[in-house]
Parts: sequence; structure tokens; C-alpha cells
Amino acid sequence: MSAEETITTWSDKVAGLGVDMLVDHGLIRKADFERATSIVAEEIRVRLAIGDYPPPEKSDDKSKV
Repeated sequence: MSAEETITTWSDKVAGLGVDMLVDHGLIRKADFERATSIVAEEIRVRLAIGDYPPPEKSDDKSKV
């Protein structure tokens, strides 16, 4: 699997999980699930494409418990 295919597959999966939670809580209609998942997955891919990743975790970060 290419890097692009891996990102697409992962983005689709994460988007589906997020949208499913929103459907479960009544914030998005079940009928809109596919469309909402597509929109969220595309936004995730765009963010990754521009290098919008979380900062690396610092090993000496004492704010974590």
C-alpha cells in the first residue's frame, strides 16, 4: 500500500469514527453519515498534506500525569 493510500484509508476510518459518534449523540442525522464522513475525511487529508501534525511529545514534559 502506498503512503497516499495509507493516509486515505486512515483518514476515512478516523472520519467514520468521529461522524458515528456525532450521529450517536444526535448532532448529525444518520441519513447524512456518508456525506459527513466524506467531508471530514477530506479535511483530515488536507491537514496531513500541509504537514499539520501534533508536535512531538517531549520526554521531560512534567505536565502529563
